[in-house]
Amino acid sequence: MGDAGGDGGSGLQSLITGTAIYRAGGGAGGNRDGSATGSGGNGGGGNGSTSRAANNNTSGTPNTGGGGGGSSYSGGWNASRAGGSGIVILRYPNSYTASIGSGLTGTTATDGTDKVTTFTSGTGTILFS
Repeated sequence: MGDAGGDGGSGLQSLITGTAIYRAGGGAGGNRDGSATGSGGNGGGGNGSTSRAANNNTSGTPNTGGGGGGSSYSGGWNASRAGGSGIVILRYPNSYTASIGSGLTGTTATDGTDKVTTFTSGTGTILFS
C-alpha cells in the first residue's frame, strides 16, 4: 500500500487583462510505490508523477508562475519538475503610451479605456509618456 500525492492548491484569479484567469497554482505531490497522484492546481500547477518508471510529472505552465509537479518513489526517486515562468502585467489608461525596451518580450492590447501590456521574458526599461 502506498501513499498518494496531494492535489496542488488553486492559484489566485485575476481580471487585470479583462478576462478572469487563474495564476500561480500549486504543483501536485508525487506518490510512493505506485499510488494515485495529485493534480496540479488551477493556475498552471504541474501534475505529480504516478511512478518512478512513468516519470510523468509535469512542469508548471509557462507564464503562470504555477508550481512544478512532485516526484514519486518506487525503488528510487525521479526528479521533481520546474515551476512555470512568471509574467508581468501592467494595466494603465489609454492616454499613456508605453515604450518597451529592446530586451523585453511583451505585447499590448486594449481593454475598454485601458491598455494592458504583458511581459513574458527579458530585462529592460519601460517608459510611459
